[in-house]
Amino acid sequence: MNWERVNSWTSTLYTVLYALDVAKNNGFSNRENLGETIISCGNWFEPKCSFSSPLLDEDFGRAKVTFRRDPAKNFEPIAQNVVKMLLQDLVVIFDEMMSEALLELSTKAGEYPQSKVEKLYTYVDDRFEWSRDACLEMIAVRNVLCHAGGQWNERSINIVKDFVSPPPEFGDRLIIGTPMLFRYRKAMRTFLNEVKKSFGQ
Repeated sequence: MNWERVNSWTSTLYTVLYALDVAKNNGFSNRENLGETIISCGNWFEPKCSFSSPLLDEDFGRAKVTFRRDPAKNFEPIAQNVVKMLLQDLVVIFDEMMSEALLELSTKAGEYPQSKVEKLYTYVDDRFEWSRDACLEMIAVRNVLCHAGGQWNERSINIVKDFVSPPPEFGDRLIIGTPMLFRYRKAMRTFLNEVKKSFGQ
């Protein structure tokens, strides 16, 4: 399994959190230079697109662009969106690594991440049941945020109802903070490291 993807995600996590905290603490100063910032970001790396997209002929950025919503006054929803994006990316990485583990073990599971966790758990000692449950919870949370408008639905409740007590109720609004990203990453690492011990046996 390629752990570099998790390490890269972690570096991104640290950088985003650091940048947001600095911006928050200085009141998002120099926000009038947003247009220049966007144009500068376009030069972070080359090429800007590795294929012949017809969009390359379109203009990029404008000198005069402003925040439609004051980031200082709307920091909480901005931060929640950042957590959502980072969590979604972590689940994608986790899903890919589980697929690699299944291939390494010459076994198969269903198409969805939940079924992969359940299958791979058969290779994990029961002492690490907590990591399985946390990984399932991470998947359910991601589903709620990305596919259910941020409200718990029956499918996601069913994923966590056996180990979250009391379980969420249908329609409950899901709020998840930054600390959970670190906890889910720990659970994912633990779970996959325990699965990896079965490689080559």
